[in-house]
This record gives sequence, structure tokens and C-alpha cells, in this order.
Amino acid sequence: MADDVEVCGEAAVAVQLVVGRLGMPGAPILRLELQIDGAGVNGVAEINQAVIGGRHRFEVSGEVGQAEQGRQIALSGQFTPAGQPPADFTAVLSVDDDWSGTGRFDYLQTHVQNVPVKAEG
Repeated sequence: MADDVEVCGEAAVAVQLVVGRLGMPGAPILRLELQIDGAGVNGVAEINQAVIGGRHRFEVSGEVGQAEQGRQIALSGQFTPAGQPPADFTAVLSVDDDWSGTGRFDYLQTHVQNVPVKAEG
């Protein structure tokens, strides 16, 4: 869940989110540990998928803006899969004040769209 913390004199929010269809065999699941400070966001992303080489953990950053449901979070990052060149990652989440909503994320040749987002923890 979200916790208010003080960072550099401004209120910031720490939140853990899970993005994806939990319980669907083989579906990629994105877990996020984010620090939201005003319009900026930084944190760690972890993608898990039940395939060989399907776990990736890396840093992300991005921006927070207004959305129809409450706020939109746009993230990007990069990771290096085993034996491959660096891969780009992007995600866009639309969430309400309870950190619930929908999102999409893209990495390698995987494009996940219109999946649930919810707070974890």
C-alpha cells in the first residue's frame, strides 16, 4: 500500500503495484516498487513469466500526470536479457486514488494491454 514519506522537503508516496492477470497460466506479471514525488516517479520493476529466462528486475523512471480515473503513470527502463542486447521497457498505468485501474506494458516482443493494476502489500 502507499505510505506518505518526506523526501527533500516534499511529500512523496511509496507504492507497490502489481500489473497483469494473476492466475492466468503463462501471463507476464509486472510488479512495481515506486517512489512518486510530485510529477516524477522512480523505482524498480520486476517482470515474471513462466518461461525460460522470464524473470527481469531493473530500474524504471517516468512521469505522473492527470487521467480520467485519477492519475496516469508513464514508466520506462532498460534491462539486459541473458545473452542478448539491452531491451527497452515501457508501461502506462491509469489508476484511481486507491491505486486500482488498468495498464499496459511492453518489453522484448511482448505487448500486454488492458490488464488490471492494483496495490500490493
